[in-house]
Amino acid sequence: MTTLYEWPPTRSQRARWVLEELGLDYESHPVNLMEGDQHADTYRAIHPLGVVPALATDSYTLLESAAIVLQLIDENPQTNLAPAVGSAARAIYYQWCIFACAELDPCLMMYFDNTLRPLEAMRPPGTAHDPGIAARGRADFASRAEMLSKVLDGRDYLVGGSFSGADIMVGHSCFMATHMELIGDYPVLEGYYRRLAQRPGHRKAYG
Repeated sequence: MTTLYEWPPTRSQRARWVLEELGLDYESHPVNLMEGDQHADTYRAIHPLGVVPALATDSYTLLESAAIVLQLIDENPQTNLAPAVGSAARAIYYQWCIFACAELDPCLMMYFDNTLRPLEAMRPPGTAHDPGIAARGRADFASRAEMLSKVLDGRDYLVGGSFSGADIMVGHSCFMATHMELIGDYPVLEGYYRRLAQRPGHRKAYG
């Protein structure tokens, strides 16, 4: 049995999206972050940091949304959600998967933490929103959104002409940016995410 420990809207939806795209059977185990489920000893035994997602299979327990996306796609090569190992296209695939985690998510969280995160959920407790950090996050996202817009202009997907795990990775970051109302200034990127959001796997993962 495969179990996904999740709570929306978080990066656990990336993991749910890839599970849906691959058509895999899994059990959803909600970790209610609002009620403090992440602090329970039973969950800390699964994820010592008390964050989501975590994926438990009969063979392993895996943390980090990117690791889950990459591993599950590699386990299911018949779905063609990744280019051939060792190919030039695979190199670009890795680039965009890592770009989502290293470049997009940090600036989006910088903005979110200092604008939209409820004060009672700030870490450490008592921390206030910092407008300067929020502005930096927004500016950092802008430069990355402009870069992506140039890459995607005239293209439906990031790697070659077909949907891949790179689109799941970057697509979730676009979901975050949409939720934060940051994507509207980038019509190419907004159109890209709109196409991704029409996929049945995305609809099942994000509701």
